[in-house]
Amino acid sequence: MRRLDTEQLDGYDLFIIEAMSRASITKVITDDGDFATVAGIEVFTANDNVINAAQSQGRLTTR
Repeated sequence: MRRLDTEQLDGYDLFIIEAMSRASITKVITDDGDFATVAGIEVFTANDNVINAAQSQGRLTTR
């Protein structure tokens, strides 16, 4: 419930982020742009909006 106040995610996303945290998982493949707002995880995506935002912020890494 603490994360509900600190993260910009809906309930389903919060459930996934909490499960990831408990399992020490820091990388996720998703097209859900909400995950790009979570600190401490690395998002792999094909979501153009997330890619463009990351590029404009100098945070885009390509492989």
